[in-house]
Amino acid sequence: MAAHGRGELEAALASAAEATALCPTLAAAHAYLGNTLVTRRRRFGDGLAALERAAALAERDATTWYTLGWCREYAAHTIERGRDRYQPPGADAPTLYAAGRDALLHARALDPDEALLGDIEDMLDVIARATGEPWDEALVERAEPRPRGDRAGGGRA
Repeated sequence: MAAHGRGELEAALASAAEATALCPTLAAAHAYLGNTLVTRRRRFGDGLAALERAAALAERDATTWYTLGWCREYAAHTIERGRDRYQPPGADAPTLYAAGRDALLHARALDPDEALLGDIEDMLDVIARATGEPWDEALVERAEPRPRGDRAGGGRA
């Protein structure tokens, strides 16, 4: 998207919309459109819908699922702050955080390369901090086991 690189976002968005009209199964165009609408225009409803179409078209593409998860987190964080203008996404922040976590976990399960895996896990950590809900059972803090007496002799010490 050369127009995007030149800062011509409206032209880039128009090109992406034209690409999706010409080839409705072009997941990359839906993903670009969605990502740009969410992050540059704060059109959360339209952008997340485009990203959901992209993910449905690219079921096995970890990058698309990562982008969907990241943009859901972005929208949730913006809503939670309550200071910015945006197009409502049709869901509240807790719902978007949960959906973002689900998309990121799906991306993680698709065996991404190491760099993308690191990005996915970083975003899962961000959502875990925002919600207080760990994303990995191994990260759940557990109390240290209580010391037990010597059971070799059949009794407690």
